[in-house]
Amino acid sequence: MNRDEVLLTVKNARVDKFISYSIEADLFSPEGSFSFECDSQYDINEGDLCEIYVNRVVVLTGIVLTTRRTLSKQGGPRFSVEGKSTAWLLSNTSVTKFGALPKTLPGLAEKLVRDIPFISKKDFVYNSGASKDRIKRQFVEVSPGDSVFDVIKKAANSQGYLFWVSPEGQFVFDKPLARGSANFHIHAFEDVSEMDYIEGSVTKSIESGHSEIRIVGESQSDNDIKYTKCTVKNSDYPFKMPLVANWNENEGPAQKTAELQLATEKAQAIQLEYTVAGHSQKGNNWTINQFCDVQDDFNGANDNYLIVSRTFTLSRQEGKRTRLTLQPGGVI
Repeated sequence: MNRDEVLLTVKNARVDKFISYSIEADLFSPEGSFSFECDSQYDINEGDLCEIYVNRVVVLTGIVLTTRRTLSKQGGPRFSVEGKSTAWLLSNTSVTKFGALPKTLPGLAEKLVRDIPFISKKDFVYNSGASKDRIKRQFVEVSPGDSVFDVIKKAANSQGYLFWVSPEGQFVFDKPLARGSANFHIHAFEDVSEMDYIEGSVTKSIESGHSEIRIVGESQSDNDIKYTKCTVKNSDYPFKMPLVANWNENEGPAQKTAELQLATEKAQAIQLEYTVAGHSQKGNNWTINQFCDVQDDFNGANDNYLIVSRTFTLSRQEGKRTRLTLQPGGVI
């Protein structure tokens, strides 16, 4: 049986024995987070770069933010480490220069990360043609207080790209995955002994949805004002419930705005949460931005769903587990 070996490495230490840990990755909150507790002291300090491996595969590249040493008569020595992925550097660094910015994603990223430690232009990956699109001026305008991450994310989203961080610490621009082959599976049958999970739930809601979305507004050019209107329909909604939203050109093309709103509503309409034993399935570590085939008749989910959040945990009470959140794909 696979032991799902976990390893924390920094420049002066390699740690593979833990009392507890939590390693979180989220497609839409790419800072991620990690925490470890062990009963030995190591030469690990705040500000150290680290890599976390599961089964010899990198699952998070991060920065140590907090260390804590504790000694008690009953519990003995304890050493704990907490931190976040390298995306934390982008989300906690404010833009300090407010002049004109480049109108391509590579130019924008290179300029904004130039003075940020540990990150350089080589850490950015451009898929699905992301390096070629030109961005309109209004999507690269900066206000005081904007973080580097916010500016880059806004520019990427305006062109229909998802901006996220890979386990290896690369910042990726790519089209959101709407469909794909499943690399994982979660199955549950009438016989409880055949369940692939420890606990699972499927939440469905129509509260935030609509049967159709109409976007209306105006776009001002150098010479005149153009009025725009577009409509997208949600055939899955059970009754008529239209949404009319005001639009301005700073929000991106009207059609993309409508489609993004629809994709977001569909994703919010169903959310799957599962807890499974261990950290891998058939030799593959559970990974965000991968599809999972779910056949869960009791909970009413039978389709391929995108893994959007994954947390590896260890505790003495429960052992090694993985918490997963899944939803339909196609959302920025």
